[in-house]
Amino acid sequence: MPDNKKYHIPDFEKLIEWSKKKLDELIEDSTFFQEMKTWDWSAMMICFMTAFIFWIFHSLNDDHTSTIEIPVDVKVKEDNVVALQEPPQYVSVNATGNGWTLLSKSIGVGKSKLTINLEDPVSVKYLAGKFLLKELSQVLKGLKVNYILEDTLSFDYDTLTNKRLAIEIDSSSFHFQNGYRRVGKINVTPDSVTFRGPATELAKYPDVLLLSSDDVEPIAEDLNEYIPIETPFKNQKRLVVSQYDEVKVQFDVHYFISSTEKTRILRVNFPQLEDSTFLLDPKDVYISYIIREDLINSIDSIPVVVDFKDINWADSTVTPKVFLDNDNYENILLSPKHLRVRKTKLN
Repeated sequence: MPDNKKYHIPDFEKLIEWSKKKLDELIEDSTFFQEMKTWDWSAMMICFMTAFIFWIFHSLNDDHTSTIEIPVDVKVKEDNVVALQEPPQYVSVNATGNGWTLLSKSIGVGKSKLTINLEDPVSVKYLAGKFLLKELSQVLKGLKVNYILEDTLSFDYDTLTNKRLAIEIDSSSFHFQNGYRRVGKINVTPDSVTFRGPATELAKYPDVLLLSSDDVEPIAEDLNEYIPIETPFKNQKRLVVSQYDEVKVQFDVHYFISSTEKTRILRVNFPQLEDSTFLLDPKDVYISYIIREDLINSIDSIPVVVDFKDINWADSTVTPKVFLDNDNYENILLSPKHLRVRKTKLN
């Protein structure tokens, strides 16, 4: 059954105006509120503040017990140590004494500070709070030190040392345009880097630091770029610093082309017979290779060697071989891969 009731939404602005009007009428009709308007509120506030201050002063003259925080200054005598975690900055002390003294110590008047001297910081990992009571009594003169809230103060120091790592470049991190390749070795300057940091951290480091290029632009010319030096562990705390921020990487780049040609066959160790000879089938061998474009016009044809001693007489086949005295050629392929040897009589 449909709800045919009509709901009335009040006008809040008119409601607020009506409420103010009624409140003003109440004040005008009330003798008490009328008298309050004639009071000297400035004098009353001064009296109130004066009474409050006297009460505070009187209270501070009494003895109180409170917990206050005292700054801690940890000093180590060795220079070649580093804190793996921040040493304690404050110690909480429960003390009893005059209110003024407690207040001055709480707000740092007089620069009260607890000094802790660590003779062997690498070995000391914990210090019981109760052993600091005597020192705190000297720091908090005029107060009775009841106890220290912290049971123990923890420390974590390590010896600073150096470790030298050889630098290698991940060649697979470089991208080349089609046909372009790196020629020769990758030159890295410097070729090693020294890290300085906590001994326990550097002990985890490998002997070789592998760096990668983050440049995704395909290479089509000689490379000459800088690669940032990163620690072997990405999320490591910044307690380890490196001797250098980056290394310079250089190598030559050339364009390579593919070529296929018929090659010469050099027969080696074949016997000289009077009435017969050995024939190769097929008689032609083709060689395919990849070579730098700038060398294509300065090379001779590549000979293929067929050695009589390499013949497999079980099926009368021999595998041709290529012998080169340079590394200008890549991906050398011969077709066919095997030749059949046939002995035939001479006419």
